[in-house]
Amino acid sequence: MYSMFYNLESELVSGFMTEHSASIFVFFFLAEYASIVLICILNSILFLGGYLFILPLDLIIYIFNLFFDINNTYIYDILLHISSSPLNLAVKTAFLVFVFIWVRASFPRIRFDQLMSVCWTVLLPIVIAYIVLMPCIVYGLAIIPTNITLL
Repeated sequence: MYSMFYNLESELVSGFMTEHSASIFVFFFLAEYASIVLICILNSILFLGGYLFILPLDLIIYIFNLFFDINNTYIYDILLHISSSPLNLAVKTAFLVFVFIWVRASFPRIRFDQLMSVCWTVLLPIVIAYIVLMPCIVYGLAIIPTNITLL
């Protein structure tokens, strides 16, 4: 008989961790959180603009002109350096890590059979529809880039 606690047995005895000492146990969890940070860094670079500031520099200068006299070139240079600083990448990454761990801790554990059911019945039809729909939209709207010279 299938029990709802069948998959939780690995967490009661810590599964494959029972054979390892404390230092190797720590390395497993450090690797897990390092992968979270790496994925969040890649997501912030690829989808959130990386080191660039969220707001355009013109809007930042306009907001500062509302409150301060920004005709000074020194302040403009500071704003220019802040708008393209690695600190922006760190803030975006920290926000994504926070959201990742928050979502991971908030939702209950999904059983493997439920996960496979969602993958086969929901995600796979969406992916197939996307693969069929995107070329149809590109061809139908005639937005195929034909002016690009190939090597």
